[in-house]
Amino acid sequence: MIISKHCIIIILLSFIWQITFAQDNAPENPFLPEPTGKYAVGTESFILRDTTAAKKKNQSRISIKIWYPAIASQKDSHFNKYLDGYDLNEIYRLFKAKGVTKEDIEKLASYSTYSAQGLQVSNDQEEFPVIIFTPGYYFGLNDIYSAYIENLASNGYIVCAITHINQQISIKAADKNDNALHTARSSLPFLQWWWVDKINFKDHMKSENQVSMSKYFLKRLKRFNKVLKEWEGSTLFLIDYLRAAKENHKSELYTRMNLDEVGAMGQSFGGALANHLCVSYDFIKAGVNLDCFQFGDVANTYTNKPLMLIESEQQIKWRIANEYIYKDYNHLEYARIKGGKHFLFTDLPYYNVILDDEKLDELIGEVDGQKAIEWMNSIILSFFEEGLKNGNNAHVIERIDNDEILYQKSNKCIYLK
Repeated sequence: MIISKHCIIIILLSFIWQITFAQDNAPENPFLPEPTGKYAVGTESFILRDTTAAKKKNQSRISIKIWYPAIASQKDSHFNKYLDGYDLNEIYRLFKAKGVTKEDIEKLASYSTYSAQGLQVSNDQEEFPVIIFTPGYYFGLNDIYSAYIENLASNGYIVCAITHINQQISIKAADKNDNALHTARSSLPFLQWWWVDKINFKDHMKSENQVSMSKYFLKRLKRFNKVLKEWEGSTLFLIDYLRAAKENHKSELYTRMNLDEVGAMGQSFGGALANHLCVSYDFIKAGVNLDCFQFGDVANTYTNKPLMLIESEQQIKWRIANEYIYKDYNHLEYARIKGGKHFLFTDLPYYNVILDDEKLDELIGEVDGQKAIEWMNSIILSFFEEGLKNGNNAHVIERIDNDEILYQKSNKCIYLK
């Protein structure tokens, strides 16, 4: 076959364009996994004041960051820096007990993400489904879940992450308001948990104690239950804000949100909130709890909506209680990660750029954390594709055979007798 000079020139130009395009649309120094979807990822950040409830001044403010599917070829865009907008001194103050130095935090903040501020929303489809993401209580901040959130946004989801100011780490306030985590006040729910556990449950492996322990946790952890109701109210306020912004055509981003297809997801206490919201409100179609004791209405409410629970091996009492709480949910998507600890469900497996293997193992467990996140991203995406877009209980975990990561695929009859 003879190829003309004209065709050769076109092929060469195409090849050069692809190389240039890749260079223009890749961060200079990434450390997070490259998102698997076809979209670029745009971001938008702002702070809202919840005016619907009589709250203390600081508790009425919530920090929002949105990741969304964007048009890739925008050469003037600059990728966001990791932890951009946060007070690095505050992050260091919180995590120094975990063996992280100030230099570690500063180095981490020098890396780029795969998202950029203010990109044009993709015009590939008329609307995109929405996922409300909530970080963990106290230690949680939106950006340390970028490996999960950027992947969802690149695959066609608008992810709205919500931080509760003074109870979690938030971006710095441009208006000089107090956005810092109030460590003493926010530690009180943990203190109550410690006290309830110490006084009442010394022998949790006896089957006769396990149901009573689970019920007692649900009833007596009043401080966490109060926080759950506050965060629930903030989430409902955010949903109302998004609906009003869409109706008023505030910007293209809001008009492209499909608020009839809303999922919820979170880690730690944010994960408990996600599945609580799913069973409590019709507009939430699917929920994902990443490694938390399940507070809220799940224990007393049944739904046929798709729910997912992925746990570590760190907190055996959480797992025992969750088995009781989810005992009637035959469709539950469940997995336990072999050797995993609580911080596995954040970006920490990629912190090998600042921490040695021994320190990482202390935080995420003796597990290939990056491979675990790759696996979790795959099944979370499949879960929302089936559960949120199609309304099905697809049992995506049951179809996966990965003994290297999975320890257990079902929460049925492991502890309870």
